[in-house]
This record gives sequence, structure tokens and C-alpha cells, in this order.
Amino acid sequence: MASVRRLRDVGEHAWIGRWITRLARWPGAASGGRVVVGPGDDAAAVRPGPHTLLLTTDALIEDVHFHRSWVTPAALGRRAFAVNASDLAAMGAVPRFALLALEAPPATPLATIDALARGFARAATRVGARLVGGNLAAGPHLALTATLVGEAPGRIVTRRGAQPGDLLYVTGAFGACGLAVRRLAEGRAGRLPEIPRRTPAGVLLARVASAMIDVSDGLLQDLGHVCRASGAAAEVELDRVPVAPACRQALGLGAGAFAAQAGEDYELLVAIPRRREAALLRLRRHLGCPITRIGRIVAGRPAVRVREQVGRPPHSARGGFDHFRR
Repeated sequence: MASVRRLRDVGEHAWIGRWITRLARWPGAASGGRVVVGPGDDAAAVRPGPHTLLLTTDALIEDVHFHRSWVTPAALGRRAFAVNASDLAAMGAVPRFALLALEAPPATPLATIDALARGFARAATRVGARLVGGNLAAGPHLALTATLVGEAPGRIVTRRGAQPGDLLYVTGAFGACGLAVRRLAEGRAGRLPEIPRRTPAGVLLARVASAMIDVSDGLLQDLGHVCRASGAAAEVELDRVPVAPACRQALGLGAGAFAAQAGEDYELLVAIPRRREAALLRLRRHLGCPITRIGRIVAGRPAVRVREQVGRPPHSARGGFDHFRR
């Protein structure tokens, strides 16, 4: 009797990869040029008329992405908007419209639902977007699913354009949210940090980037997505990865390795051709956040290699978040 294959046997990213391949062969997949960027990137890009729209969706589910004691309802609403806005930023786009679908147990206080929606709507307003609809349904736990529609003022950047010789840069710092999740899971007091707003930086970086992705599942794992999409390898110098001060203070020498794999940072990882590095440096002061060079794209089969210290050979890296293989 044949055994039943389950999601945990395959994993999140392998299943997604299989369906990306299937959808490319689906009837009507060509769509007359209306699909500019299809499944497999941070957002889809479609051209239903004269203008290109970017579409993204994501969910935050109780006891999977958060516990209620970890975050206030208003902050959770802001977070639901921010994780989707981060996907648009990674393609050089800005949010314009949003939908929010809520699932909640019938006994949920109205004040909680009001705070969730208010936090989401206010986060949208702050970046010039608008909440225009959604849904509310009963369920066994709290869950928020957001869909954002965005526009790119300039170039649309995907994960696919990195070339050997490109330099790898990241915005911000890593490890703060991963450390907070670890402490909260241990029962220690604290809150999840707010997700950084990188929309302005994403729009500017799109001018010079060959590829870009937002880091949600871990720096090394998300860099692996860029490598596979681009058909190249990458080398990361671990001591160059910018580590959040709280993470450095708590973990000491182990902070760099932790920060590179922990996830939930929502910073931007960018591949920059060497010929555009001078242009990047001119943009630096307008980004609204630090940006740090951490490595390079190299020729070879798609893989991420980490050099822990100068002078030591790099080694293959794994790690990061997968919903079904934890």
C-alpha cells in the first residue's frame, strides 16, 4: 500500500516550487502579456490596462506566527500590513490599496477586532495606501490575511537578475525579532518589535539593483531563493552581517550566525552590479536606513556559502523558516 505524502514530507518551498512549474503550463498562462511577473517572487505584477499593478498576499495566524500575549491587537494590525508592504518594497513598489480578511472566534471582544482593523488601516494611511474592503469570518483562532495592490514608480525588480560579480547589500540590522521570539517562546516578558518600513528604500534601490528580496524567513534562506531564481551561487561574510545591538549583547560571539538564520527581520537583500555601486553610494543618504555590503554573487550551482572569518574557506549554509519542516 502506497504511503500518503504529506506537507511535512515535502516542505513549504518545495511545494510552492512544484506549483510554480505547473502554473507556467496552465491553460491561459500566457495571458496575452498581461502577467508581467508570475508566481515565485515577492509579488506578482500584472498589466490589465495601461498601468502595471503589483499584487501580494500573506497571512498571520495565531499560534503559528504569533501568540496573543506577544503583541497588542493594534500592533498586530500594523504587522499584517507591514509584512505585505515589505514584499512590495522588495520589488520597488509602493502600496496603494489593501484588503483585510479576519478570522476570529465568536467570543473575541469587539475592542480586539476594532483595534486590529484600526492598526491595519492607520498603517496603510501612513504610506499613502487605503483599506478598501475585506471579510470577517468565524473560526477557531485569530487570523489576518491581507492583500495589497501596489504600483512601481520606476523599475520592477525581481529575484531573478543577480549575476556573478554582483555585490550583496542588506538594509538595517538582523536578529532583533528572532531574539524576541526566542525569549517570548521561553515565557519571558517582551513584545515583538515593529516591522521596519522599507518602502522608500525599496523604490530607490530598484534603480540600481539587479535582484532584490525581503528577508522574512532568514537571511541565508532568502538569499538561497535569489540564487535559485538567478541560477548563481553566493558567498556571505558572516562578520559583515549587521547585527541588532540587543542580539549582539545577548548572544555575543554566536550573534552573527543566529541573526543570519533567525528570520522575521523584513529588511531588504539587494544584489548590485559593481558598475552601479557608485550610484548606490550616492543614494545611501536618501534611503532612510543603513545599508551594508555582506558578500557577493559568484558563478556555480545555486547555493549559499558562508565565510565565518577572513582567511577561512566558505562552507555551505542552511537554515531558515519553513512552515512544514520545523
